[in-house]
Amino acid sequence: MAKKAQLEPEVIEIANEKKLEEFVDKIDNEKVESIKKDLEGYKTSLKDKEYAVSMPKELLRRFETFMREEVEWRSKEALGVTEIIKRIEAVKKEGIKDGVVYFTNLEAEASHYFLMKWSGKGEAEINDFISLWKTFEETLMLIQQDNVVLKDLERQLAAAEQGIELE
Repeated sequence: MAKKAQLEPEVIEIANEKKLEEFVDKIDNEKVESIKKDLEGYKTSLKDKEYAVSMPKELLRRFETFMREEVEWRSKEALGVTEIIKRIEAVKKEGIKDGVVYFTNLEAEASHYFLMKWSGKGEAEINDFISLWKTFEETLMLIQQDNVVLKDLERQLAAAEQGIELE
């Protein structure tokens, strides 16, 4: 009996090694490396990517007023407000090019976030809000498209590392 108990772990270990070898044989290492390279390249391209935000001078002025004087923030959100104000200052120095200003994905997403907290009074403020909201909403769609590509590459990599083919 004692001998049988000693053999069982060895048998189990051999069976596990065989399953592991079968699993590893299914993995296409070239495909995994190719997808890793694509994923890292895409992440690098997005790191400093700036998105065009349609914004005439008057709208930029209103956005600056909102961010400097009216925005509601809590705790660490103040850091985001500060970064957006820095971007606005940089845009004012550079000038608006063809009615477009450029924001990184984080700046655009944070701007949208703070705009969604806006509360105001009267029709004039409604029009200001709608104009700003629409312009950032359009930019968010572009950012979301990039994020979908990123997530897809991550899914492909996870599948390839497990030897699974995605359809």
